Amino acid sequence: MRDHDLKQKQAESWLQTVVFPQRAGERACRPRGFTLIELLIVVAIIAILAAIAVPNFLEAQVRAKVSRAQSDLRTIASALESYAVDYNGYPPNDGRYNVIPVELTTPVSYLTGNKLTDPFAAGLEEKISEAGAQSPYYTYMHIVTLEEASFWQSRGRACPFEAIDSLSNNYGALAKYGRWRMVSIGPDRVYLDLERFPPPLRGSDVPYDATNGTRSFGNILRTQKNAPIVQ
Repeated sequence: MRDHDLKQKQAESWLQTVVFPQRAGERACRPRGFTLIELLIVVAIIAILAAIAVPNFLEAQVRAKVSRAQSDLRTIASALESYAVDYNGYPPNDGRYNVIPVELTTPVSYLTGNKLTDPFAAGLEEKISEAGAQSPYYTYMHIVTLEEASFWQSRGRACPFEAIDSLSNNYGALAKYGRWRMVSIGPDRVYLDLERFPPPLRGSDVPYDATNGTRSFGNILRTQKNAPIVQ
């Protein structure tokens, strides 16, 4: 009986080492799986890398949009000055949402279109509210006197109060801006703040400054005089 058991074990050993050596090796070399602690460490490392990379990516997006807005406003400014050379004056306000006036597109195409989307206002709907006109486009304002504002209003081209240089509106606007003012609402997507700033401008003349924070309050502004704008 012992001889029989011994021969059986010898046969099994021979099968494993000679007949099925690959399978035996596979069992011996089969890699082990990750432990729970190892998986948690990997997840933690990925989370740390994401926490570092995502804010940097978002800030890079904001900086790219700021550069685009500044470039667009320069392009519109060139179109306005070309129009002024041809017509000895600047186009009037559109009368509703303060978008780039259609006169810059026809009969002479100084621009390919008058509704140029502000990268920070994309997705906003056109509406009139207590905070003023809202649209997804850059804001243009033709700066006028009170008499000129009455003239244009009678022709359906009403002027926003920021564009009227008078004691009851935006006194000193002509000296501050010149004959036009353009605005991108900036990374905070807020044109003015009714609670934090006094009338009449309510902070709409606060220039965006990235040193105050990438998404800090302020508008990207360009005027005919292109001088620093202070509240």
